[in-house]
Parts: sequence; C-alpha cells; structure tokens
Amino acid sequence: MSYDKSSQFKERKFSRFIRTVQTNCVVILLFVVLCNWIVDPYGILNSPSLHGFNQLKPEKNLLRSRLFKAIEITWIKPKTIFLGSSRIEFGLEPTHPSLVNKQPVYNLGLPGPSMYEVMRYFQHVLTNQHQLKNVILGVDFFMFNAFNEIQPAFSENRLEKQGITLKDLLDVSLSLDTLQASKNTVLSNLDNSNFISPYTSRGRRSEIYYLQTSKPFSDRYKDSITGFLGADYKNYYLSSQQLNYLKFIINTCQQRGIDLKIFISPSHAAQMEAIRIVGLWQEFEQWKRELSKMAPVWDFSGYNSITSEPVSNGMKNYLDSSHYRKNVGDLVINCLFSYQEEKVPADFGTLITPANVEAHLTKIRADREVWAEKNLHIVNLVQDLALAQRIPIQPGKDN
Repeated sequence: MSYDKSSQFKERKFSRFIRTVQTNCVVILLFVVLCNWIVDPYGILNSPSLHGFNQLKPEKNLLRSRLFKAIEITWIKPKTIFLGSSRIEFGLEPTHPSLVNKQPVYNLGLPGPSMYEVMRYFQHVLTNQHQLKNVILGVDFFMFNAFNEIQPAFSENRLEKQGITLKDLLDVSLSLDTLQASKNTVLSNLDNSNFISPYTSRGRRSEIYYLQTSKPFSDRYKDSITGFLGADYKNYYLSSQQLNYLKFIINTCQQRGIDLKIFISPSHAAQMEAIRIVGLWQEFEQWKRELSKMAPVWDFSGYNSITSEPVSNGMKNYLDSSHYRKNVGDLVINCLFSYQEEKVPADFGTLITPANVEAHLTKIRADREVWAEKNLHIVNLVQDLALAQRIPIQPGKDN
C-alpha cells in the first residue's frame, strides 16, 4: 500500500511538472506571437503603425522583398507596375510626373530574378488587380540564363493569393528571427534620428540607405562586376524557356489590352565589358535579336553618354557598375512615355525592331571600340577580376 501511495505521489508530481512546462511553453509562444504581431517588423500583418514604436521598418529589406511585395500587391492593387530586377528597383520612381494619371504605381522589381519569377509576380498582380493598365518591364541578360536558379526567398505558395498565406503567417508570427527583427525595429524607432527606410511605400529601394549601409564606391563597383562574372556569366546559356516566359507576358498584355513597355537596362559600360570578356557577346547580341522579334524593345545599354560615364567616387548616374540612379531612371521613363524628351540625351535609347536590330548591333560594336580605347583601365580591371576567379578570357568570341 505504501508503495502505491508513493507511486501515485510521483505521478501527480510528474503531471504537475508537465502541465507547468506546457503552460510556460504556451505563454512563451503567445508572447512571441503577440510581440511579432504588434511590431510587425516586415510590414505584412497590417498592424497599427505608431510613431516612435514601429512606424519605421528597418527589417523590411531586400531579404524580405519577395514576401512583403507579394503582400503589398494585395493591398495596393496597382494599375501600373514596374517589373524586372534590382536595377529597376533602384532606378524607377513610381511617383514620376508622367505617371500621375496612371496611379497607383508599384515598383515590383526583385533582386536577381529569372524571367520565370518575373512572370509569376506578373500573374500575382493580375489575380489581385483585374484592371491592370500599364506594365513597364526592364529586362537584363542574366535573367535569361538557363542555369539561373530560382532565388531561395521565392515561394510559389504566396503568389496568386489575395492575402497572406497561412504558411507565411505562421512562419512570421512564430519565428524567433522575427522576434529579433521586432526588437531591432523598436530600438530603431526609439532612436530614429538618422534612420532611413530600405524601401519606399511603393516598392522602390532607397539609394540613400544603400549608400549608407554598403561598402565604399570602388569596392561596390568591383563587387558588382565580380558577382556577375562568377554567378551569372561563368555558366551561361540563352534559355528558350526564359524567352517563352517573356512571350507569355507579352501575349497576356496584348489579350487584356494592357500597355506594355519593355526596355533593356542602362547598366554601366563595364557590365557590357564583362559580358564581352568571357566570350558571351554573340549570345548577348542574339538575345537582343530574340527580344526584337517578340515586341519593340527600348535598348538603353551599350556605350552612350549615360552608360559611359567616367568611373569615379562621385558618379552621378550609378550606385555601382550595375545599378543606375533615379535620375537615369527618370530619363528612361521620359523616353518610354515621350515626356520632356528634350531632357533625354540624343544617344540614350534606341527602339529596336527586326528592321533595325542588325544596324543597331553594328553601331554598338563600333561604339565599344571607341570606348575601350579611351577606357583601357576599365577593360583591364574587368579582365583582372575575371582572371582572379579563374574565368577564361575569350577575346576572339566578341563578334
């Protein structure tokens, strides 16, 4: 009998211990959920915004852009969207004066996407805005690489939905990473004297935030060349499937009466040199031929007065060799919408079609020879960066 009482006592004691652990776990879990919901560090839970507490969103950065942009599309339901890579994400301003009658406008540029990701976000917009009127699509050579892998932050499940998915809601609400982000958000709001948000409310990345939080210019300039040489051009094959995704966007816009404008980004001439020096120039030209067959495309790349700006710490047109600044993006939009065209340099932008693409490519080759002669130090820099990554130089495949 004494043995039975002792056993019962131990069982009751163990049961109390289990209940205590369960209660503590529930309390901790509720605390995490409540903190993350109130602070809403990524701006996706539509929580109240309080000045000095959570109004500023420092954690709403490029690592979360695929998440919060998908959610913001369901709220804003834009009638005009910018599609493309981080180049348009920095360069194109949704409040450009030529777009005043096309609002709301949203910058849906994504860091490092393939055309597949761009197409999927386009479909996501169509699910949430049946009256989409305008699409401005910036395309880049790297987006059409057959070896371009989908970015880890991309999620099929969150697209073509009309709100946040249960998975995203649970992932964000129950996450200790989000709890840390909530803490960072509150601390930043308590001391916000020098704080600048990584993004605007319409999806455009902040130049000022980028400049304040990144390396010195010379390092950024080299890194952006090195990144493309190693990650995008080391193994490149022009993908017919990625071209088909672009074709899908073109056909869908035609069927729905959506005004689509396509352009090739005006990256700095050094980026063109990176393509040439690894032997991809023929593929690059073929890409432009394929684009021109699908639809008229504005080509702002090459060696014009904007893209051949001398390299210096105080470049007015570029944040690095890849990303152009807002003043250049404004010129792109001016050109696309025939707005204040007198401000656009005469050599900036050519509308390419099957009728003029060969002459256009021939001119760019000639322009490159002139540019290279005057910028041998940049040619040598790109070559050195390629050799540092043991990427073979193939100068004989440039034309």
